[in-house]
Amino acid sequence: MGEEKRSRKITDVAAGVIDWHDRMQVRFDRGLRRLFRKITDGAAAAVTFHDNAQAKGDRILLIAQYNTAKFIHEKRKFFVAEKKSILGHFAGAVLITIAVVALYSHASGYQYSYNGRVLGYVKNQEDVVKILDLVSSELSEEYGSTVQIDKENDIQFKTVFILDKEVDDVDTVLKRFTYTSDMEAEGYGIYIEDNLFVICESKAAAEDVLENVQQEYLKEEGDDLQYEEVGFKEDVRIKKVNTKLNRISNVKKATDAVLNGGSKEIIYEVKAGDTYSEILDKYDLTFEELKKINPDIEMDSLYPGDELTIQRSTSALTVVTVEKATYAEIVEYKTEYKKSNSMYEGDSKVTQKGSDGKRVVTARITRENGEVVGRDVLETETIKKAVKRIVVKGTKKVPKTAPTGKFIMPVSGYSLTSTFGWRWGRMHEGLDLACGTGTTIRASDGGTVTYAGWYSGYGLFIEIDHGNGIHTRYGHCNSIDVRVGEKVYQGQKIGEVGNTGNSYGSHCHFEITVNGSPVDPFKYL
Repeated sequence: MGEEKRSRKITDVAAGVIDWHDRMQVRFDRGLRRLFRKITDGAAAAVTFHDNAQAKGDRILLIAQYNTAKFIHEKRKFFVAEKKSILGHFAGAVLITIAVVALYSHASGYQYSYNGRVLGYVKNQEDVVKILDLVSSELSEEYGSTVQIDKENDIQFKTVFILDKEVDDVDTVLKRFTYTSDMEAEGYGIYIEDNLFVICESKAAAEDVLENVQQEYLKEEGDDLQYEEVGFKEDVRIKKVNTKLNRISNVKKATDAVLNGGSKEIIYEVKAGDTYSEILDKYDLTFEELKKINPDIEMDSLYPGDELTIQRSTSALTVVTVEKATYAEIVEYKTEYKKSNSMYEGDSKVTQKGSDGKRVVTARITRENGEVVGRDVLETETIKKAVKRIVVKGTKKVPKTAPTGKFIMPVSGYSLTSTFGWRWGRMHEGLDLACGTGTTIRASDGGTVTYAGWYSGYGLFIEIDHGNGIHTRYGHCNSIDVRVGEKVYQGQKIGEVGNTGNSYGSHCHFEITVNGSPVDPFKYL
C-alpha cells in the first residue's frame, strides 16, 4: 500500500515538471517571434531612411554643380574682358615679391654665439659649422687639451639684419673661435686630499708637475746618497675633468702654483741690533703686512726678545724622501771641569785645549720638503778623535777687597823689557813686562777700579785706587774684565795683556803712583 503511494507521488511530480516545461517552451517561441518581427521592421525603416537621404543628397549635389558651373562661366567672361589688366597687376605683384625676397636675402644674416657669448655675424650658417672640427683640432693642439665643440648645443644662431654690421669670413670665424678661452675642454686635475688644486692640459703634464715638485727637494744621487723612497705626505691623485679652456695651466705655471700654494707661520725672535728694515727685507714684507699679523707692534719699538709671527708661502704638497746617505760629521769636543784649592772662587784656567773630532756616518734620513724630520744612524767610522777641554776652577775663598799694603807683580811668565827711569830722553814711569797676548793681568793689591777704558797713549787702560793716595795702573791691555767702581781683591783677574795704544809688542805697562806722582814699582813689590 505504501509502495503504491510513493509511486503515485513520483508520477505526479514528473507530470508537473513536464507541464512546466511545455509552458516555458510556448513562452519562448512567442518571444522569439516578436523579436524577429521587430528586427525586420527596423531593417525596413533603415532602408527607407537611406533611400530618402540619398535622394536629398543627389538634389543638393545637382544644385551645387549648377552654381559652380555658373560661377566659372561668369568669371571666364570677366577674365576675357579684363585679361590685360589682370596680367599687368599679376606681373607687378611678382616683381615686387622678387624684389622683397632679394632685399631680405641681401640684408639678412646670422648672429652666431658660443654658449650664449656672441662672437660675430656671418652670411651663412655653413661658414661657422664647416670649420668647427678645424677649430677643435687647432685649439687642442695649441693648449694640449682635448677641446670638443658640440655643434647642436654649444653653437646658437639668430637671424638678424646685417647691413650695418661687419660680416665675418671663414678665416675671421676661425680666429674668433681660436681666441675664445672660455670654451669647454678636457683637462686633468691634480687633487690634493680630494680637493681640486690645479688643472693641466694632459695626464702627462700633470705627472710632470708632480715630478717637478719632487725634484725641487731632491739632490743628485751618487755613491754617498741614494734615495730609497720619494713620495708625498698628502693623498695626491690625477683625474680627468671637464673645464673651461682658460682654467688650464701649463706645466711651469702649475708647478709654481703648487710650490707656492701653501703657507706656514714662523716665529722670529728679535736679536740685539735688529731693525724692522732688516727684518722686512729678509722676509720680503712691508710693515703693513707684518702689522696685519702682529697688530700690537709699533714702528718705533723693537726690543731684543720680542717675538714676531711671520707668514711664509710654502709648497702645497709635502715631499717626503727617505735617503741613505754617507757624510762627514764633526764630533764636538766635551769640556771637563776640575777643582783647585790653589785658585780663588770665580777664577778658572784652561789646562788642556779642546779640539773637535771627525767621523764618517752612514744614516737613513727622512726629510719633509728638504728638512730633516728623522735620522737613523746605521754605521759610523771615526777619522779623528775629539780631545776634551779641561778647565780648572778655583775653590779657594775669595779674599777681602780691602788693600793689604803689599803689592804683587800683575803678570807671570814675563820678560822685563824696560824699567822705571829715564829712557830715550824722557821719563819712563813704570815697568814693561813682555808676555803673550791674552796673558792674565791680576790686580797688584785690593782696591777700587777708578778707570777702565781707552786712554791716550796707553790704549786699553785700567787704574785701581788702593787708598792712602796709592794707585796702580795697567796699560796696553787686549781686553778689560772690570768696570769703574768695582771692588777687586789682590790677584783677581782684571784684564788680559795686549798691544794697544803706543806699543811695539805685546806687553803690560805697570805703574804705581803715590799722591799722583809715579814711583819705582820695585820699591813696593
